Amino acid sequence: MANNKPRKKDSARLVWDTKPRRAPNPKDIEFQTAEVVIPNPKTAGELPLSFAPDGWQSQSPGGSLKAAGFGDGRPEIDKQKMNRLIWGDNLLAMQALLNQGYEGKINLIYIDPPFDSKADYSHRMTIEGNEFTKEPSVIERLAYKDTWTGGTDSYLDMLYPRLQLMKRLLAEDGSIYVHLDWHVGHYVKTAMDEIFANNFINEIVWKKLSTPKAQTTGFGNVHDCIFLYSKSDKVKFNQLRREHRQEYLDQMYRYVDDKTGRRYRLHDFTQKGQGPPRKFGDKILSPPPGKHWIWSQERIDEGMRMGLIVFSGTGLPQVKRYLDEVMGHVVDDTWTDIDPIGSVSLERTDFDTQKPEDLLCRIIEASSNERDLVVDFFAGSGTTGIVAEKLGRRWIMCELGKVGIQVTRARLVEQVAKPFLIENIGNYQRVNFRTFEPL
Repeated sequence: MANNKPRKKDSARLVWDTKPRRAPNPKDIEFQTAEVVIPNPKTAGELPLSFAPDGWQSQSPGGSLKAAGFGDGRPEIDKQKMNRLIWGDNLLAMQALLNQGYEGKINLIYIDPPFDSKADYSHRMTIEGNEFTKEPSVIERLAYKDTWTGGTDSYLDMLYPRLQLMKRLLAEDGSIYVHLDWHVGHYVKTAMDEIFANNFINEIVWKKLSTPKAQTTGFGNVHDCIFLYSKSDKVKFNQLRREHRQEYLDQMYRYVDDKTGRRYRLHDFTQKGQGPPRKFGDKILSPPPGKHWIWSQERIDEGMRMGLIVFSGTGLPQVKRYLDEVMGHVVDDTWTDIDPIGSVSLERTDFDTQKPEDLLCRIIEASSNERDLVVDFFAGSGTTGIVAEKLGRRWIMCELGKVGIQVTRARLVEQVAKPFLIENIGNYQRVNFRTFEPL
């Protein structure tokens, strides 16, 4: 007899000594508005506010409230209608966002957390032709030290509760992409299987290097892994296609139609499985053993009239596939067509963990639509928000390092983004923020 007992849920869990026993809860934490940035003062009419907090007028590049024609009045700021760049601990930021009503409101989360305990968190910058190194602040140093003092255990202590909060923030049809490498990727995937109830979609392999470094043992490490999970089985996903490589087109589409000049290839007319004979013009042909013709008789008749069916030297029918009707390859889970940031790339900011815009473009286009809310809680140099802005999405970014905030702000101003807020949280005081020198 068939066993009709319900299947037990998977019980496998990742266990470590200091694993948090409870998920963090929302907290009533105040965001402090440090700056209202208006890259293009002409768009200031779109702003749902008309003052700088505490009467402070921004004098940094990118436009100020005064220059935009705002007076000194102080109407309320509707922060949920503006894009937000948050400086501070993302755990506190997520708890505050939950308390502000963002639970179930975020459509897409991408994070690129640190994955190497030996990482150098200093940042090299060039300002007015002079290059110098910006060291992390005391707060940043302590945070990074806490993350790595206990090795993998302390790293998981950092990331696990944050992933729990991210799940709560995601919309029911939302997705999360977690970008890692070989250091902790396998541990984090197991943790995500637990947190996201096995709503695993893909492990994406991104080839981040074209030439591996020489190694005395083992093969060159050239890829990162990106884990894609959904909040539920109602996931939003837009199937993407990429252009065929020229060598593929030259090899496969080597025929030219005499009448139209259109390039085409010849495709097999059979598939596995038994099927009946079909009439091809004045011939009745049986498919090869174990095969069947891919089209019905009605469609074969139409194909013959349109000249879409040709016969090989052995008399087997083949179907024309025209190049101008090809949509491109469906994007799979191995991404070798997106180059990393090169030494002469126009995108390059010299931020060590900067990811290419094409990578974020693919992710955002696949898992969100226009006006959706895209969030990055490890913003780094701000590529997620930069691309989300270009694609017509709303965005929130959070970054612990003030250099990352500075670089992100400069990039948004340079691309003339919509007005956005820069906010502080926790121990990140506005007086410290004002010491930033514009890039």
